[in-house]
Amino acid sequence: MKTPLGLPKYITALALTFVLHTAMHAQTKSINVYAQQLFLNVYTSQPDTSIAPFLRDHIPSLYDKNRLTTGNTSTDKNTSSRIEIHTFVFDKHPYFVTGFVNGKLEFYCRHFSDSRGEQVFDVKLWFEFENQLEAEMAFSKLVERFLPISQGKRFSSTNGAQRAEFASTAQEPGFNKVQFRLTADNLDRHRFKILFETGNEL
Repeated sequence: MKTPLGLPKYITALALTFVLHTAMHAQTKSINVYAQQLFLNVYTSQPDTSIAPFLRDHIPSLYDKNRLTTGNTSTDKNTSSRIEIHTFVFDKHPYFVTGFVNGKLEFYCRHFSDSRGEQVFDVKLWFEFENQLEAEMAFSKLVERFLPISQGKRFSSTNGAQRAEFASTAQEPGFNKVQFRLTADNLDRHRFKILFETGNEL
């Protein structure tokens, strides 16, 4: 089976892409803006209309931002809680038009029995592809988007899986570090997927 693009050739392609697309990003946006868009703006005051009903029904703390708390989910021993994973599945993305066949946003939440209600402590974005070419094109498109606006960047390859990490030195609210990985599907080696997450070790 054909393996994902080799790392040396891939880095060369990235450098060429950077040169060709720098002019297109004269009015650059931040890592946070692009990450928010990929997450369908669920952390902003105006989530995308496609996901608003889902938030209202399943994650009201993201639908009503006055109820939103994130980050530390520690509890005292007298407070009961449970972990919940809410998944929003879609086949079109308003900010990332590529050849994926399925996409999903996974929200990891801790639901408390006290007044804190619900805390969202992690979110993961998946894109699934029926072939390697479409997956690699989508991965390159993500690289094109984040490369010109990142001060820190790192590319790596492990067992054929590609990983890109980007970071901004700007001290602004929101997401300043992101990473995404391209891998073959665990169950069907003829299918591929991209996982997009916030945070990295840059």
